[in-house]
Amino acid sequence: MSDLSPAHAPKSALRARRVASPLRLFGYFSLGFAPVLALLAACAQPAPTADTQIRERIAFIRASILARDAAGIVHWAVDDWTFVDGAGKSYDKAAYLVRTRALMDRIVAVDSLDSHVDSLTVTGDTAAVELSQTMERRERDPASARILHVRLRYHEKQTWILTPTAGWCVRRVAFTGPPERTELAPSP
Repeated sequence: MSDLSPAHAPKSALRARRVASPLRLFGYFSLGFAPVLALLAACAQPAPTADTQIRERIAFIRASILARDAAGIVHWAVDDWTFVDGAGKSYDKAAYLVRTRALMDRIVAVDSLDSHVDSLTVTGDTAAVELSQTMERRERDPASARILHVRLRYHEKQTWILTPTAGWCVRRVAFTGPPERTELAPSP
């Protein structure tokens, strides 16, 4: 039986161990830093594109409408945000919240809300968005207190701007005309 201790090992085996040791050390080193490198790679992901961020924020606004959350609707709005209704009346953010909270109090349920981005054009730090929405909801008629089932279709134009701290935020929302309103038959 041969003695394979370092003193009696063949020279080729000693050379193989010397080469393997740095490789083994590199392997241990890379395994230890693999989680750190993965974390750094995840943090280095590029910022979302204008198109992606605006669409995500439109989805957030849509979810706020479904939840009947007036504050959520203007969450991504700049301080000097304005809303122009279908009759051409303009509201600042505070007046819009008063108007919308009163409407939300009358809404019993939002049955559905279909939102479609018809166009989204980014030019520098500004984006123009055209959006069509169809909503079915149940609301309490303010005069009769009866519950109405209605479908609303409306088209709006939005202006978004790139802000230095919050990313893309909406500056202006304007209906292109009065919403098309259809009263649906009451459900059985």
